[in-house]
Amino acid sequence: MIITAINAENFRKYTHLQLENLPERGLIALTGGNESGKSSIGDVIQFGLFGRTEQVKPEDAAKLIHWGASQASVALRLQHRGHEYRLIRSVDTEGNVAATLFSTEEEVTLADTPETVERQIKALFGYYYGAFSKAFYWGQQSSNTKEGDSDNLRAIAGLKEHATLSNQLEREQTERLNTLKEMEGRSKHTLRSIDTLHIDDTQLPRLNAIVTDIEERQQQLTLMAQRLDKESLTYPNNLEAFHGVDQRSRKIGRWTKATLIVFLLALLVGLFFMFTPEWGKSVLGNLSASLQDTLGRGAIRLASIAALVGAVLLVYGWYVEMRRLRPLQIQANHLAAAMENSYQACTQPVSRQLNTDSIDYLVEKHLDMPDNSTTHPDMASIPEWIQTTRLYKTKALYVHSAADTLNVGLVNRREELGKHLETAKAEILTAEQQLEHRAHLQALATEQEQALENERRQQVVTSTAIDLLKRDASHSIERFNQLVKTRCPELLQRFTQTHYKSLEILPDFSLKVLSEEKGDYLDFNEISTGTQRQVALAMRIALANALADATKTDKQMLFLDEPFAFFDPERSNNTLHSLAETSKGVMSQIWLTAQTKPEGIALAHHIKCRQGEHTLKV
Repeated sequence: MIITAINAENFRKYTHLQLENLPERGLIALTGGNESGKSSIGDVIQFGLFGRTEQVKPEDAAKLIHWGASQASVALRLQHRGHEYRLIRSVDTEGNVAATLFSTEEEVTLADTPETVERQIKALFGYYYGAFSKAFYWGQQSSNTKEGDSDNLRAIAGLKEHATLSNQLEREQTERLNTLKEMEGRSKHTLRSIDTLHIDDTQLPRLNAIVTDIEERQQQLTLMAQRLDKESLTYPNNLEAFHGVDQRSRKIGRWTKATLIVFLLALLVGLFFMFTPEWGKSVLGNLSASLQDTLGRGAIRLASIAALVGAVLLVYGWYVEMRRLRPLQIQANHLAAAMENSYQACTQPVSRQLNTDSIDYLVEKHLDMPDNSTTHPDMASIPEWIQTTRLYKTKALYVHSAADTLNVGLVNRREELGKHLETAKAEILTAEQQLEHRAHLQALATEQEQALENERRQQVVTSTAIDLLKRDASHSIERFNQLVKTRCPELLQRFTQTHYKSLEILPDFSLKVLSEEKGDYLDFNEISTGTQRQVALAMRIALANALADATKTDKQMLFLDEPFAFFDPERSNNTLHSLAETSKGVMSQIWLTAQTKPEGIALAHHIKCRQGEHTLKV
């Protein structure tokens, strides 16, 4: 992938940037002093392609907007594998990023959101920003120190963090072993303390069940008393109403019977005169036939009226029975049931009202359990009153007397159960305190065991991590050295004027270079800073070529920001000629920034960046 044109608006330093007709092959030099905007052009390329730069993450893209502007935009014209594309990306002050990728030849939109553009770029070019920044972009800020060159080489090899992480893990492993010994001693002491306690685990559940049983019985007694009071209060009015409704029902019954008799007699007379006129003449003498017929029809009409009146009386009687009398009878039954339940609660011993475990506990504690809860003389009459109450034959005074007597008995029974309840709760408190103490020790033991187990797992994890780091480092070193052997020798010799032939990373993460003059490997830190930069640059180009081959790219751009820092003039000149030779291969379009225009080398394109100017058009 190479860039043939760049247009940017309100991006970093530039209010307007226009670079057209960029050459596909050769060196493109960006020259100018500090703060002249050379690196900003590199940022334009990075943002246009991937929506971020080396220093600015995607979520902070709004920082790239020129001061005072509301939006920054970048448009790149790209060529890849013989096809041309146009990529447009913008960001506003709210951080909203828009991106669109066009196929210039087909005049179609390939993607129109940042996410789809990112996927489409990966599909077209074969890499994301991470690979681009490691292979095709040399950032001045990440490699402007002597240590940075060594770190960059290890990062390319995938080993930058291996040595530091391995040392840190080994120190942590030693500290963890000492901690394990201390934790095991504390855990054993806690377990011995638990063993000295002797607690019956079944005692507390049994006591809780007994308390629940007694409390439920107390609640039942309270509900009995409430129901008894409620039903007894309505009895006087129900008694009066019952007698009135009962009398009405009896009258309706008598009238219904009379109506039925009239109906039958009238019906018989009417049938007699209408269907047996000869018998009527013999019985009544000389009555004419017409008169007999009139008498018969009158009797039938009287029977019909009697039948209608009887039907009305039957319906009314049913209404009085079902709607007035039956509810009163039901209420009387409810009152009798409430009196019966209360009477049973007052006269039956507690042993018949509680569960077996509760009774056993009361017997074990030698608690008093009287059969009757009250000795009131009215208790003897209550069974008879219960029966007569069902029929509304008990006086209201007797019902109130029975309710008062039963309430006293229910209160006494509740108080009796309350004393037993207090005894059980006192024992529960003691058992809970013992169990709480043991639970505290057990929780402490569990916590200690979990901490121990966690430390043991961490020990295993750390050991595994150390082993995996060593294996991974070995594989990474092997892969890196293989890459060096296959791709780096020619570039390394060209960039160092054949002083050094190869680069290698040893198992202890140290870097060595093969010196042609000495015929042996030298430590990387033993060579000069300028040579280190040349070696790092050769390695970067080797990696870029490897990635270009892997993605089947015929032409690829390479951006080098201040690659000649720490170079003397001779080394800079030699490196420039080597880069010019490199541009004849896959790395065809090589961008580089410098303070001044390189002399003695043919440039494909030269772009001057001036301090204080916010527009650039070439």
